[in-house]
Amino acid sequence: MDWSEFDDCFQKLRRVLRDIVGNGNLYKLDVYGNYIDYGEEIKYIVHRIETEVNEYVESDRKIVEMMRRNGLDEESLKVRVKYWQLLRLDIKSFFVFTRIFLDTLARIVKLHFGKGGEQLPPNMRDLVDNEALIKLDPDFARELKKKMSWMNDFVEHRVEFEHYLGGIPSTVTKDGKFGFSIRGLRIRGDSRTSTVESVVDYMREILSHLSEDIQFIYDISSAR
Repeated sequence: MDWSEFDDCFQKLRRVLRDIVGNGNLYKLDVYGNYIDYGEEIKYIVHRIETEVNEYVESDRKIVEMMRRNGLDEESLKVRVKYWQLLRLDIKSFFVFTRIFLDTLARIVKLHFGKGGEQLPPNMRDLVDNEALIKLDPDFARELKKKMSWMNDFVEHRVEFEHYLGGIPSTVTKDGKFGFSIRGLRIRGDSRTSTVESVVDYMREILSHLSEDIQFIYDISSAR
């Protein structure tokens, strides 16, 4: 995974946030700490998932070869199951950590508006449609909602993975990518599935969105 875009935006906003915090109160310090912690943990969990995907794909390839030659090997199956279990756990963790990081960005927006921000919600999903934010800065509110337009699909994917991952079809594609069929979402009452979506490609897409959101908040915060 290429982290250059994410790291650049992350560090720029971190410096601005550090100046905002200064010798501030515990709330500001908590926001600053969460920003650092969850930003780094997202990177760590993505690295783990990438590694586990590669190991899972390799074990799947070996099992297919064994079946063609002389049948299944029990140890190879155990390895495949182990990485499948790790993937399930870490993919869920990716959604949890990313959601908390998004809420931390919402709290940074609250800090940006000072006393006016005290009435704003501390989570991103409520913030993007918040009437108080629209009154404080309609241009900012409009642009934030546009930047966060990807979030609804992310939330639906998160619910699907966190609650139904064991029942979502998964496979290794012909070009060696591991993924799930997650487009037919249960929470919309649609049990159909479509093409397999690569887990790594999906995370790369989310990280690109996060980088744009961080950059947007940095641009606003550094212009104070």
